[in-house]
Amino acid sequence: MPDAARNGAQHSASIVRGSLISLGVRLLDLPSRYGFHLLVAAALGVVETGNFYIVFSTMVALAGFGRLGIDQALTRQIAMDVASGRHAAVRSAIRRALGCVLLASAAISALLASGAAAFATHVLHKPALAVPLMLGALAFVPQNAGAVFAGALAGLQRVGCSQMIYSWLWPAIFCAAAVPVVMAGAMTVTHALLLMTASFALAALAGAFLLKRFLEAVPRTGESSCEPPRLLKPGLSLFTLEFTKLLITSAPAIVLGIVASSREAGLFALAWRLALVVNLLISGVTGMAAPRFASLFARHDRDGLQRSAAQATGIVLALALPFTLCMLLVPEHVLTIFGHGYGAGAAALRVLALGQLAAACFTAMPELLGMTAHTSVLYRINVGSVAVLLLGLAAMAPGGGSVGAAAAASLAVAVNGALAAWAARKLLGVSPLVTLWRGVSGRT
Repeated sequence: MPDAARNGAQHSASIVRGSLISLGVRLLDLPSRYGFHLLVAAALGVVETGNFYIVFSTMVALAGFGRLGIDQALTRQIAMDVASGRHAAVRSAIRRALGCVLLASAAISALLASGAAAFATHVLHKPALAVPLMLGALAFVPQNAGAVFAGALAGLQRVGCSQMIYSWLWPAIFCAAAVPVVMAGAMTVTHALLLMTASFALAALAGAFLLKRFLEAVPRTGESSCEPPRLLKPGLSLFTLEFTKLLITSAPAIVLGIVASSREAGLFALAWRLALVVNLLISGVTGMAAPRFASLFARHDRDGLQRSAAQATGIVLALALPFTLCMLLVPEHVLTIFGHGYGAGAAALRVLALGQLAAACFTAMPELLGMTAHTSVLYRINVGSVAVLLLGLAAMAPGGGSVGAAAAASLAVAVNGALAAWAARKLLGVSPLVTLWRGVSGRT
């Protein structure tokens, strides 16, 4: 077998193996993250669940401003430093990233805590949510510190550990602590938010421990003379991608909290969480692929980028189709696992499932641009996607309720992925869907 073909086959096998390992770890999200949502929904009921997710969505949206994309910039920086043999720069990059994120997170926490009463009364028109919003502000510092540790672990190619800290550890801790409270019938929105903050703190401690352990294998030679890299500028560019995802995830529930009832917000929130099962698959594969994109780009391996992107898209599509079919064909039955009354969100779930299917078709395309020095293009794509989301919500949420919000979110997801895929083909010559079609049809 020629060397090029052998290397390609080995690379493809590596992508598949890495994706399956990453997805295997990420599947821990299903019992932990969905256990979290199930406990909240079952304990609080539709209306109080709506109130919880209005606060939770506000927290998700604002927490990103405490990270500013620095955790993702750190992943890219460490991956490129290690691939290029610049090991001395790794620790200084982590220290700078952690300092910036802690400072920004403390500022966002203070901002939400001080403005919670006014926001709850004059924007949400739900004064009772003032105290829950103040409690939610406590979570920003531990949550974002954990994100920095997770970003560093990803850059060191410790993807499984990174996803554990990013994704499933904190809801697993929440579930373990919340079950006795739920069984005692004592769960409230306040209790749920306090348990979340404690869970983020424990997850961050675990991330710090794992990072310290894996950094022992990174040489310290020349570390004292190494200038810390600039992370804020590339972080802000990557933040546009994260902020787009955060808005798509959180803005519909917040807008419904403003223009509709807590019940509509609750119906949408639970349908959205179910649809995001597909997103777990996407983010699991993307978490493995993103640092690999950075390494391949640093080595100017365009063929490797093409193969990696096609493998990532193919794996996600193969796994996502059964989930989306269930959500399209029997949404009422799927929603009833959360309890009585949630089946009314079936129409919203169908619309959201279509959006997630579109997202699966464009797996990792925005991250590919972000990890290959095309952040300015990614910025413009994300601005356009946010505009589509906000205009869609303004037009469809007031009259359409949860279904209108679902349509706006799905449209924004599809536009973001399609534009990123178009840019990847134009700028990098990478077209995963074309490569997959050629592979399936037997064309060369």
